[in-house]
Amino acid sequence: MVMRLYRFPHSCYARFVQAAIDLAGAPCTVVDVPFGDRDELATLTGGYVQVPVVVTDDGAVLTDSRRIVSALVADDPRFAALVPAADAGPIWAYVDWAGAILEDVAFRVASPGVAVRFARPFERALFVFVKERRYGAGCVDAWDRDADGLAARLAELLAPTVATLRARPFLFGDQATLADAALYGQLAMLELGAPDRVAALAPELLAWKTRFEARLGPPPYGRPARAHRSLAALDEALAAITAAAPPRTGAIELLVVRTAMHERATPASVALAPGQGVVGDRWAIDGKADADVSIMDVRVAAAIADRDDWPLFGDNLFVDLGLGEDELRVGDRLAIGDAVLEITAHPHLGCRKLLARFGADALRWVNGKPQRPARRRGVYGRVVTPGTIAVGDRLRRI
Repeated sequence: MVMRLYRFPHSCYARFVQAAIDLAGAPCTVVDVPFGDRDELATLTGGYVQVPVVVTDDGAVLTDSRRIVSALVADDPRFAALVPAADAGPIWAYVDWAGAILEDVAFRVASPGVAVRFARPFERALFVFVKERRYGAGCVDAWDRDADGLAARLAELLAPTVATLRARPFLFGDQATLADAALYGQLAMLELGAPDRVAALAPELLAWKTRFEARLGPPPYGRPARAHRSLAALDEALAAITAAAPPRTGAIELLVVRTAMHERATPASVALAPGQGVVGDRWAIDGKADADVSIMDVRVAAAIADRDDWPLFGDNLFVDLGLGEDELRVGDRLAIGDAVLEITAHPHLGCRKLLARFGADALRWVNGKPQRPARRRGVYGRVVTPGTIAVGDRLRRI
């Protein structure tokens, strides 16, 4: 029997346990539990509906992250190696600090961004209700307003960790331990809910994150771009491209279909359908009604990455068209081939995947509040009229 981990993707405690399992090299099946449907959890545990839950190789059901890792370290030699005896005391102390003191700030930073990621209104409302029941009405909105202050507190808490990582590759030396897994769980939650804040963390912490992820297995979001450009290089590239570019043509220069996780096709033409977006694109599986199709400006894409890396962005249409708020309004309709798109208000911002693939500076460059009116990350459109579009077709306002 293969170990199973039941999780919410946004749970720092589940991500901590998952990191420990991966670091130990234990085969494991990850089960993403729907936030609003926990019947399977309740049946498995006899009524416990929180995550993480682990079913071990021999069928034992373990709950609560601290109890889970304690049991695994005590009973499984693969996990015992994550807590060397000479450092057991400080490693467990760091695990407990990360799961309490650090988490108390990190989850407040992440929660507003996590809330808006739920596709179902009920799950979004449930998430907010759970927080408000404990921390008071309006707490998630209050954390959003105080995001800068919370991020400053987070940096303050992490400062000693940064100093340690300036001197060694991992928290307790040359090898990653359970303490590193505990820290990673917090960053994984932050990366889901507040990727901008992760991108702004100290360089030593981001370098540690890259090293740690390499110990866990293949890159979590597929291969990265061949180069990660600095803020200065991004500014210079966009300025040079804009200065040398001819007038906008409105033409589609590249079509991308996300055929499977981390897999891309770049066909010459695609079909668009209401509610589906690009036919055959996996976005239709987990997309939203006002985000059928994602669109990116070729000038911005070229500033961030070489053309061979453009499919890594995950956008469907790469167009020679200005997408800023002063150039394209919500509600504008664009004819392409024999299809029609309507620009929606659904925000298109860089996420943890862009951070992983193109680097921290690229994420900050597209997501920075002063740059948001320019919509560097792009826009979403919904399909109003179905049809076929092709590379070279020009977008026309109607």
